[in-house]
Amino acid sequence: MKRASDPYNPEANPEERWDEHRYGTGSGSDRAPSKAASPLAPGRYRSRYRTDAACFDLGMLIAKVLAFAWQNPPAPLSLSAQSLREIAPLMLNKGAGALTWRRIRCSSLRDTEMAEELRQAYRLHTLEAALREIEIGQIFLFLRSLGLEPLMGKGWVIARQYPELGLRPYGDIDFYVRPEQHGAFESALQKPEAQGWNIDLHRGAAELDDRGFDELYARSRLVRLGEAEVRTFGPEDHLRLLCLHMLREGALRPLWLCDIAVALDSPPPDFDWDYFLSGNQRRSDWAACAIGLAHQLLGATVEGLPVAARAGNLPRWLVPVALRQWGKGKATKGRRAPMSDHLRHPSGALKSLWERWPNAIEATVGVNGPFNNWPRLPFQIGECVARTAGFARRIPGLLRASN
Repeated sequence: MKRASDPYNPEANPEERWDEHRYGTGSGSDRAPSKAASPLAPGRYRSRYRTDAACFDLGMLIAKVLAFAWQNPPAPLSLSAQSLREIAPLMLNKGAGALTWRRIRCSSLRDTEMAEELRQAYRLHTLEAALREIEIGQIFLFLRSLGLEPLMGKGWVIARQYPELGLRPYGDIDFYVRPEQHGAFESALQKPEAQGWNIDLHRGAAELDDRGFDELYARSRLVRLGEAEVRTFGPEDHLRLLCLHMLREGALRPLWLCDIAVALDSPPPDFDWDYFLSGNQRRSDWAACAIGLAHQLLGATVEGLPVAARAGNLPRWLVPVALRQWGKGKATKGRRAPMSDHLRHPSGALKSLWERWPNAIEATVGVNGPFNNWPRLPFQIGECVARTAGFARRIPGLLRASN
């Protein structure tokens, strides 16, 4: 794959390039943006999203801290202690605490109270990552002994590309299996030897179902992990998976965008962009827009890539929606209480419904819509109606199960 040159000022350090790109300054400070209308200048979007101005500004701070955070070594970060206090809880909650510590550990902020919490998160993630690597090797050896071979994605597969072990925490282990083998995997994971393993077993690969599973498997890679070999998606399929998963989940976690930036920063020499962009063309455009988000918010390099034009010409709603989600700290789907909990105990149902109102990114992907400049409200209403109808069809079965 052709390595693109830096699209920013090559004479400036990454932090200055980030500020220059967004604020029209090279200061690297927290001061107010200049009047120059750069792509991410807060004033450009505030007029449309006044009620969410505080969330937007928090999102901007989060983007500033995470921009170029994967580089080795990371650029110095100029950030006030007050700004760190504001964003640190969000970073810790969204799994980006270790990356934040990496950005500030060589600055005067390393001695603040919030920095200590971030440092502890980094230490914990490093220990957990070491233990999880041992576990992953054991799981593959166990499954192979039964003649089963899953494809692994996200989690450890992208975490290993970060410059340090504990920078990218992950919870469950994502295995993608042939639909016809799903039952065999479920049976294997119920054996006593498999107890305690936190595995998310996917029947097929939903985000990549425009490609046959045989093709995904044929392009997979074996990666050495201790005494085991781990089978992962090929780099093109995995980057596409990261992009589409992030969008499907509404870009709620900034760490998911860091994953895309890291994958773009260290691709194999034979990365096939034609294959990456093959398949369903709407999904390919979504993936190009996800790369554009990584470029515009985190500074990921796209110059010279086939997606560069699209990355620089995103729908006008996409960047502010992502930033507002980061600033809100909204819970991801896996951390929300099930709506079925409210069938017999309706208190809190309205709050849960509001939490499930899809943002513009999530809704557009949910209804298979285009990423263009049309208003997003119709997509959001359509996605909400579809979800409500789906839940209504499940209510009789849920009530019977609860009796």
